Amino acid sequence: MSARGSSLVVVALFADLLATSALPAAQPGHSPGVYWTVGLLTGCVFAMSVLAHELSHALTARHYRVGVRGVTLWMLGGVTEFDGEPPSPRAEAVIAAAGPGASIGVGAIAGALAWWTRISGVAGAALAWLAVVSVLLGVFNLLPGSPLDGGRVLHAFLWWRTGDRGRADAVTARAGQILGYLLIGLGVAELFTASVAGAWLALVGWTILTGASAEHRARQALAWSGLRAGRVMTAPAAVLNDWWPVERVLPELDGAADDDVVALIDFDSDAAGALTLRQLRRVPADDRSDTRLRDIARAGRRQPLLVTEAAAVAYVVATLPEHAGVAIVTNDRNYPVGIITSQTLARYSLRDTQQHGSRRGDVSAVLDQLHVPHGRPGR
Repeated sequence: MSARGSSLVVVALFADLLATSALPAAQPGHSPGVYWTVGLLTGCVFAMSVLAHELSHALTARHYRVGVRGVTLWMLGGVTEFDGEPPSPRAEAVIAAAGPGASIGVGAIAGALAWWTRISGVAGAALAWLAVVSVLLGVFNLLPGSPLDGGRVLHAFLWWRTGDRGRADAVTARAGQILGYLLIGLGVAELFTASVAGAWLALVGWTILTGASAEHRARQALAWSGLRAGRVMTAPAAVLNDWWPVERVLPELDGAADDDVVALIDFDSDAAGALTLRQLRRVPADDRSDTRLRDIARAGRRQPLLVTEAAAVAYVVATLPEHAGVAIVTNDRNYPVGIITSQTLARYSLRDTQQHGSRRGDVSAVLDQLHVPHGRPGR
């Protein structure tokens, strides 16, 4: 386990904050050298307290036999990278709570030391600052939203209460996104009052927002790990030549549902795209004889994802939103043999639950991640 990252940046950032702002405001009349000396020392102690926060996560994780890839310190705190998932809700809650507990503990020690030694002047102000900021760091991290520690505690509670890890993933990711948007909004409001703190608040909100989305994607990828596209795919409603006009194919697909997907092939029988029946039926009757299937397919803003039967489903899940919500599964001759959509994944997930009593990824969580309507490819 290694601690890596911009530790010097963390120290410099908080030393500058203390030396140029916090300490002169609390204890005016001292020289810049005094403020910078105390600021640098306090910044180093604070960086160590952030490291203690992350190491508490790491050591607790190791107690529960969860691997730790490393610890990273950066401008807004730290990140502990785990290699695997906690074995139980209790383990996840304890691992998550260990970090904030360490920060609050450091704050309590700093506050008690300042009170017990009756230190005054710049050193006393620095200890008081360290106490307050450490406690605030611990409390802030307990807010119930991913990727904060409080989000992981919430995830553990929901996992324990419902037995559904996928549902817990979705709820905590949504909570983190809401929290991120809220902090960004508050930060922007602060900026309108000419407060520089608003920029920091907005930056923290943006970090939480992007972190919540990234963590949710990572959890979903882990939930689908080990599966291949050939196992999850469903057969297309039909495989059609892309040069055929709409008028020719609609009568043959009269009984198909609007959300059913047809695969297209070109003159060489290579996969050339995919369309829903809804897209075909939207072509005006007067234009159907002159409109070829490839014309409709090429007019889409996003093209379907092409994958082989051996492609990892985790990759498909992560990439599907960028490709019209449809993946075309091909064999080794590049001929379309299957389709994967959000509806395909939902059906597989439900079937897996019914057969094995465990869910690889909650259905609604999958659909939320894909950002496309249930079973309806984006256009």
